[in-house]
Amino acid sequence: MLDVLRAVKVPRNQTAAMQLLQLYAQSGHVLWTAGRVVRGKLERLLAKLAPFRIDRNVPGRAYDRSRGLASCHLVITDSEDEVLDWVLVSTQGRQGLGDPGAPDIGTIYDTTAQGQHLRWGLYELLHTEKRIGKVRDTTWTWRITRPHYKAHEALIVERAKRHDVAGLTQEIAALAMMPMFSGVRGQVLKLYAEARKVAGKFGVRELTLPVLAYMTRQTVYDTPPATLVSLLPRVGVIVGGVATA
Repeated sequence: MLDVLRAVKVPRNQTAAMQLLQLYAQSGHVLWTAGRVVRGKLERLLAKLAPFRIDRNVPGRAYDRSRGLASCHLVITDSEDEVLDWVLVSTQGRQGLGDPGAPDIGTIYDTTAQGQHLRWGLYELLHTEKRIGKVRDTTWTWRITRPHYKAHEALIVERAKRHDVAGLTQEIAALAMMPMFSGVRGQVLKLYAEARKVAGKFGVRELTLPVLAYMTRQTVYDTPPATLVSLLPRVGVIVGGVATA
């Protein structure tokens, strides 16, 4: 168990985790399952995931592929509370999430299938078409899930109707703080267009729309990288003979 705790690295933040999951999807890790775990039960979860060889290094994964074995990765981030979100992704192959003989750890989804897109918070990962000039290609990107997109749309209309300039400005600023993966950025631009339209319709003149940034490649891990050890329950230390949390 200690080997797993030291081998599996923890992304530095939520956006880094989303970028990592995007890269895994690009390399064929399209099967997934997810859940939440209390810190105190993290080691119990890792014991359940052990058959999926989540601690394999790069040479080990290459050797596994040569034998027809699946590659599996656990993505988990730290949290301000005691509950941690996790996602396990897998390629096709023996001893992966698509293997009928694999341990039952919950419902398995295929993020390439409609209605099964990998979820991370308010976002979902999908394989979509992109067009650069006259060239068509496909890409993996994140977008806001439809229910949350519709909720943002409704909030914009409601605040414009009430002439709530401060609230509308706050919502626009919150949208600008989202991770600007291409799918999310396109949706936010549509929401901005809706905000401009309804603001004009209801006579809101003070609306200013910020220029959106483009997503750039981030550093996924800290230096040195944190590992699963850092996610274990926080143990008190002794200061002047008194135990503190």
